[in-house]
Amino acid sequence: MTGWILFFGIILFILGVLMIPVHAEAFYKESFSLKIKFLFFFEYCIFPLKERKKKEEKPKEEKQKTAETTEKPKKEKRRMMPDEIVDLIIDAVNKYGPGAKMILRNIRFHRLELYWKVGAEDAAACGIKYGRICAWLSGVLGFFRNLTRIEHPEFRVFPDFICEKDEIYGGADMEFNPLIILIGALRMGFVFLKDMIKDAGRKQKKQTAKPRQNIKAKESA
Repeated sequence: MTGWILFFGIILFILGVLMIPVHAEAFYKESFSLKIKFLFFFEYCIFPLKERKKKEEKPKEEKQKTAETTEKPKKEKRRMMPDEIVDLIIDAVNKYGPGAKMILRNIRFHRLELYWKVGAEDAAACGIKYGRICAWLSGVLGFFRNLTRIEHPEFRVFPDFICEKDEIYGGADMEFNPLIILIGALRMGFVFLKDMIKDAGRKQKKQTAKPRQNIKAKESA
């Protein structure tokens, strides 16, 4: 009896902790960062992850020379732009439906800011690009306002006819319930597994259909 009481007590404690709201701070300027704050004293950086420092051994002079000749130049990793990140979120909402919408409805934005200086090769291209970005942002804001609570969004988008590259930075302060996020993630995982099973079944049907077609072709020949 005491074991069951202890078991249910632990479950109620975990559910109570998961019901406590979590605050998160996101910022973007050339790279994305995300920090969460919990119970006014716990703070953790989710992204970027801290890389573990490896112990560097001092190689010999010969090894250094061979390493310099054999080493190939490392390719720089392409950073995702904010519009690509937003498009991925929209695709996930359209694909996973109820679970993704459940997560977004639970998020509340206390602050949402974006600064976007639009640049291009010439003035005409800059003007066209600026119009497309403004239309895209208005559509994105309308899409997310139907699913989340956004308080006083502040977007500053303007063309710069001298600069050739875009300059983007922004930030957000949000609040969410971890229990609802967990339930939404489980619903998304269920849909993902369902799609995987369907794809596996289709592949098996195609594989079994090919030998039958080959047998029929041989019989007709």
